[in-house]
Amino acid sequence: MNEQPPSAAPVAVPRVSSAVATYIGLVAVAAGVLMLVTAHTFPRDHWIDLLVFLAAAVTSERWAVSSSLEGSMSLSLTVGFAAAILFGPAFAGVVAIGGVVISDLLISRRNWTRVVFNASQLTLSAGAAAIVYTQLAVVVPGRTVDLSRDALAIAVAAVVFLLVNDTLVTVVISLSGRSFLHEWAASFREMGILYISMAPLGALLAFAYQDSRWNVLYFPFLILVIYNGFKLYANLQSETDHALVLLADTVDKRDEYTYAHSQRVAEYAGEIARSLDLPRKEIDLIVSAARVHDLGKIATDNRILYKQASLTEEERKAIIAHPADGSELAGQFSMYRKGCAYIRHHHERWDGRGYPDGLAGTHIPYGARIITVADAYDAMTSDRPYRAALSPEIALAELRRGAGRQFDPDLVEAFIACYRGEAHPRLVALPNVTEEPCSSSS
Repeated sequence: MNEQPPSAAPVAVPRVSSAVATYIGLVAVAAGVLMLVTAHTFPRDHWIDLLVFLAAAVTSERWAVSSSLEGSMSLSLTVGFAAAILFGPAFAGVVAIGGVVISDLLISRRNWTRVVFNASQLTLSAGAAAIVYTQLAVVVPGRTVDLSRDALAIAVAAVVFLLVNDTLVTVVISLSGRSFLHEWAASFREMGILYISMAPLGALLAFAYQDSRWNVLYFPFLILVIYNGFKLYANLQSETDHALVLLADTVDKRDEYTYAHSQRVAEYAGEIARSLDLPRKEIDLIVSAARVHDLGKIATDNRILYKQASLTEEERKAIIAHPADGSELAGQFSMYRKGCAYIRHHHERWDGRGYPDGLAGTHIPYGARIITVADAYDAMTSDRPYRAALSPEIALAELRRGAGRQFDPDLVEAFIACYRGEAHPRLVALPNVTEEPCSSSS
């Protein structure tokens, strides 16, 4: 399950459009201007401190945990924030630029676009935080940081750091066609608390460092604890997804007529969700739920799944139990509970005649309604024991005929628009694979 955190995390920009390139150029220019304007604040007698903070910045950049296909979480906020409130914007900018260049370019050999953007946005974030802190902090000779006296200045500077960082990152994401407001709010909602919690550690690092440089040796161990916590969280999420997908694949491999059904439904559902400009986290949740939407069939007797004749009432009850069974099984994984409602309700109908709960209209969770349309389309265009696959055009006509009764009419139109639009060729290109065993009918 994927996300771009509001932090000093590396940001991947896989395809650089002219708009993205222009934006990155503007961010780099703004960072350069900030460095020139604040150059006079650089403490020229603190070269040893600069080397110490550069080493810490590189180390924190190397301690990054992949959080999605698009980005990762690094721990450089702590180092950058400490540098900003201790030594000012120019010093913090040099630390940010040096840390990213050494870690991302010289060591990891990442592309220049990523390096320039990350170095620039970190410079702006740390510089803005430093300026705010300098304006709000109480000046006491020989004492730069006081945790109690400067609590307000530290808190405001930390918020500014995160706001600038998250805004700059979210603009890059929005230039790929996503909603800026959705992405901006989602990043704070999902990861803001984790990164805000790192700001006090940065302040504590600054407070201890001003007494003795040797105090910095204590902090790698504290940061390592946070890093391992992030890593455990990310691994748990990944392993949860992997376990559920393996279970879903076990279902998919039981029936040769609908091999790869869940994969295709997930692709279709993702296309619909992206065309509706839903938040990235919601898209990820819908896709992952679609991928395991038939999980409950793992408990269904093979004789029922393979039966070509009409089902008895008892057999029908066993089949219609699979959404609730799948939801209950997925709900056993604490990291997956948000997707349970989409699994449970993917066989509800717009007119309220579906199962298991007979929900109608907008009472059906939005993600479940999307999966319903994708599931029905793939079921109609797949070979089944009792009929051959329908053509895509006939299946689309059936979806439209069921709009307002079985399906959310707006989502039917969104799916058809995706299918026919040149911007969504994957909906046309997905094959109806039947070479190996897979899941039963939807």
